[in-house]
Amino acid sequence: MGIKHLLFLCFFAITTALSAQSVTEHVVVKGNTLYSLSKQYGITVDALLEANPQIVGTTLSLGEVLIVPLPVDQKALVVNPEGSKASVKDSVQPDPTFEIYKVRRGDSPEALAKEWGFPDLVSFYRINPDARTDWKRGLQLVKPMNQRALTKATNDSLAVSAAMPIDTVVLFTLDSAITSLDILGVLPFFHIDYINETALAKRSPVAMSLRMGMEFAAHLHSDSAFTVTLDFVDSHNHQDSLKKALDSLNLKQYDLVLGPLYSKRVQQIADYGVANKSVNLMSKSPGISDLGLYNAVVAEEDFYVSLRELINDRGAKDSNRIPLLVTKSRTAVCDSFFEGFTHPDKLLVSNGEKWESNESLARLRTDVHYELVIYDNDPAFILDALRNLRMGKASYSLYATEYQIFNSGITNDNFMREAEVICAMSSYLSYQDSKTLLFVEAFRAHFGVEPNLYAIRGYDIADYHIIRKRYGDGPMRGVYLGFDHSQGKQNKWVELRRFENFEWSILEQL
Repeated sequence: MGIKHLLFLCFFAITTALSAQSVTEHVVVKGNTLYSLSKQYGITVDALLEANPQIVGTTLSLGEVLIVPLPVDQKALVVNPEGSKASVKDSVQPDPTFEIYKVRRGDSPEALAKEWGFPDLVSFYRINPDARTDWKRGLQLVKPMNQRALTKATNDSLAVSAAMPIDTVVLFTLDSAITSLDILGVLPFFHIDYINETALAKRSPVAMSLRMGMEFAAHLHSDSAFTVTLDFVDSHNHQDSLKKALDSLNLKQYDLVLGPLYSKRVQQIADYGVANKSVNLMSKSPGISDLGLYNAVVAEEDFYVSLRELINDRGAKDSNRIPLLVTKSRTAVCDSFFEGFTHPDKLLVSNGEKWESNESLARLRTDVHYELVIYDNDPAFILDALRNLRMGKASYSLYATEYQIFNSGITNDNFMREAEVICAMSSYLSYQDSKTLLFVEAFRAHFGVEPNLYAIRGYDIADYHIIRKRYGDGPMRGVYLGFDHSQGKQNKWVELRRFENFEWSILEQL
């Protein structure tokens, strides 16, 4: 409810700003996109879509005439025919009035909150939640333009204070001394020459896609005041090849090192003394977490812990919910995880080689609700446990991890018979999200191809670490990946999503 209220506040603020508007017409020319037009006219994509209901999806037709809503308050933005600089005109100011403000170089949440008259930073973040996690130049903010607007924004924010306690607010402060970043990408088989070679045909497209995503992030962050330089070396995923490439470089000149992909090569680059500015892109080797580099990959144990915290919280509110842990074989790690459940009636079912204990799942109590966690990634074992549960009449919810569901070959239709499935994950791509659609549209316009998950991964990682170098650490959700390095260099970002109607929806929004 809290997050829904937050979104409503932002929608209210924006629609209030647009309630007294003039409009202009724009004829679509080559290169125009919804995203580029929103930037040109200083409005949101949603406002553009609302004014032009004939637009289907994100496609624009050459010669199409669009209605562009323009603010007409005291400081209304008027775009000149070239779409470059803006001028200011005076008019009658409705009360209360909001304006869309674009973040400029040197701005900070603290400074703007003080300048605009907010009583505290929390109130500022309530009406501008994106400022907490996606602070960058060009970010559009809702700015109260008079006292009534400020009072309304502040008072409304108090109603949702429980949804975002002050101690979770992340502060991003721009380091204006940084005017450039030099980044080294270390990838295997990323040259186009490899695409048609049989032995490397499956590997090369992965690296090529990652590279395109990184290049797109560098492109979007670069402007006249800040430049991102991106160099690449081909590791060939071979020790000697990577050594030769690294020895030919002055590694001290780079602010960031993105890659390599595979665990042995990640270990090798850490031996060069650049772990403190290196990023593991996708290797899931547990040993990487001990190398002192930034790890984009969330450890599976963090997923399990997040699920356990949810189950404990539910159990504290309803004692009829009993944790049920099913495992192929007991280990010290498994036992430690099980001991973390706080319910006195928690139940552990462990198996031998033939999984005989799973048969007991068909005979569970029917007067309680079980909170099921299967502590194993074997898809056959997971399905065997579910099959035995379905043979009985016990009520249960299934809690799973990203690795179990998306990396094991289990498909969504396997969960259709489950009453409730909750998954802990760090990555998810929704084409219902306008942010995803805008990214795909911009990527397509830039490269002429559709971005795959590797391209989006490369973009998210490069985008986050460029922002981190400029603004400092803080949780951030990208297009596909999430990042939380507030507890160190290991990524702790975990989302809880519920499966329904063939979609994984954020649990807090349900």
